[in-house]
Amino acid sequence: MSKYQDLKNTLSYIHSELNRVETMAGTLSSIERDHYNRLANFDHREILDIAVEEQIAARQLGTMKHMCLAMAEKIEEIKNAIDRGELVEGTHRDEAH
Repeated sequence: MSKYQDLKNTLSYIHSELNRVETMAGTLSSIERDHYNRLANFDHREILDIAVEEQIAARQLGTMKHMCLAMAEKIEEIKNAIDRGELVEGTHRDEAH
């Protein structure tokens, strides 16, 4: 197996795991948002504080979801560059110097 095929397999694995993390973050974000909505209906200061924490967690998980998506897209670009031979050519040039 060539080192580029090994790299592509590694990138495929990372891409797959990022998709799993993205899905989990999205699911947890939805749950946290639902908790916020349910807790925000209570007229109790401590429960409202917990609701705000749930809202913050939902936002952070949403951000994590978008970060995973962006990283997965970058990995796909790298895999496509390998398929087009762009990384191979660059490596040979670097080795010549």
